[in-house]
Amino acid sequence: MGKRALFGFIYAGGLIGILGFTPYGTYMLAFFTLLLLNEVARILDVQSRLPLLTFTSLFLIGGAIGNWGGPEEIISATLAIGIMMVLALLRAERPAHEMRRGLFALAYVFLPMALIIQTTRDFSELILFIFTMIWASDTFAYLAGRSFGKRPFAPKLSPKKTIEGFAGGVVGTIITGFAVNHYWDLLDVDVALALAAVVSITAPFGDLVASSLKREADVKDSGVFLPGHGGALDRLDSFLTAAPIAILIYQYMI
Repeated sequence: MGKRALFGFIYAGGLIGILGFTPYGTYMLAFFTLLLLNEVARILDVQSRLPLLTFTSLFLIGGAIGNWGGPEEIISATLAIGIMMVLALLRAERPAHEMRRGLFALAYVFLPMALIIQTTRDFSELILFIFTMIWASDTFAYLAGRSFGKRPFAPKLSPKKTIEGFAGGVVGTIITGFAVNHYWDLLDVDVALALAAVVSITAPFGDLVASSLKREADVKDSGVFLPGHGGALDRLDSFLTAAPIAILIYQYMI
């Protein structure tokens, strides 16, 4: 528990420091993108991971050089990586299997992370706010579930999650969002509360999606990204789902 807590504080402190006080958040998230792609492809049993990682790396480098582009570049890059990967996998031992699962990894990881990276370029504090809401959701869901949890939320995928914990996570995150935004003065109150609510609802489903992938692959952790915490997907599964939706809600509301 001590090792897990130590590295958890280091991880959280690193995210806060880089996103809140430096211009390097985009590069950190680009690195996370490659870690996530590699882990998801491994979990999905994609044997030909090299084309996926190579083409994605090239486009991430191009994105960094070109200041990450805009929405059109996200679509264009995703299509280009997908087409090049399909062509590269035509001679694979199991081409249909490799293409199908590789394209899923691309849609599951690269597409949302590209949107997140672009938003980080323009408004890194928003990404930090989303991370804070995810941490609040996890904390309050755990506390409420441990104190009041009786009814399973998704018994086959995550037996310890309860409906009471989910409800406690929603309420606690909204309260935290109001308090954090009040002292940080980052967003309009209605926007902050909306984002807190969206994150609190969607974050647990991101965890369940990753759990379903790992359960099918019969693995406990996605990797060894952070000692005591598992892989990058274990740390960012909720973020992959909650952050893109929160960003889209933010863009709609402003």
